[in-house]
Amino acid sequence: MNNIKSNYLNIDNGRLFYSTKGEGEPLILIHGNFNDSRIWDYQVDCFADYYKVIWYDQRGYGKSDTPKSAFSHHEDLKALFDQLEIRKANIIGSSSGGSVAIDFALQYPKLVNKLILVAPSVNGCHYPLQVMFEAMKNIFCLKSKGFEAAIDRFINNPFWEYFFPPEHREEAREKVLETVRTQKNFYSWDFNLAIPQKPLANKRLKEILIPVLIVISDKDKAFNIEVGEYVCRNIQNSKKVVMSDCGHLPFVEKTQEFNRYVLDFLKTAVCKDQKTAPQTS
Repeated sequence: MNNIKSNYLNIDNGRLFYSTKGEGEPLILIHGNFNDSRIWDYQVDCFADYYKVIWYDQRGYGKSDTPKSAFSHHEDLKALFDQLEIRKANIIGSSSGGSVAIDFALQYPKLVNKLILVAPSVNGCHYPLQVMFEAMKNIFCLKSKGFEAAIDRFINNPFWEYFFPPEHREEAREKVLETVRTQKNFYSWDFNLAIPQKPLANKRLKEILIPVLIVISDKDKAFNIEVGEYVCRNIQNSKKVVMSDCGHLPFVEKTQEFNRYVLDFLKTAVCKDQKTAPQTS
């Protein structure tokens, strides 16, 4: 991964760390929870052959500053657009990064060309009670026993197994573990400080008219699959692919397959007033 340029962007009450590689049409990569921008290491070189790839640590993750007051992830993304003088971009969002991409597309539709949403969350689609309960247990363990014990419990808890590549995919598993074991990425700030776009996105998906690819994994949590299906049903110009034998982060587990889906979509997908690209599934 040579020729990478990295810098910090000043935002309200903090800084964002970002990197760029390549030339041409911008392609922005947004990570999800428990991760940081390193999770895209297997995409950057491939995509930079065709696009100007931009990837960053969301506020509260990686090398970016920890939130101390209310903010919006999608407005942080707008600040990155302004900093880099981006007029229009394609955006890939993983998990909670998908909710950021969706909020941004709703708030600034003229700035987004195409969206790729990987096992996306959507603001307004509430997590099941069991997910919330397990998250509360993670936080309680963190406060009572510290980061190392809490992170080990998270990694070894069968409930969260879908988040981690299996042991036989050793390199992929180590990549995910590397980001999860970074203390900054594990409940290090109050998520209530992050203010979503209003009205909430789950009731506004039909407003998104640009081409959208939804990537779902067959071994993800049922709720995550259901949300992906919901997004696909409610965005007019959308298509989906289902990656087999993958968990929540298929772009880490099956890199070449994922990269091919993305590049094919970016090349062939067209606007809603033209013929839509064939459905993959």
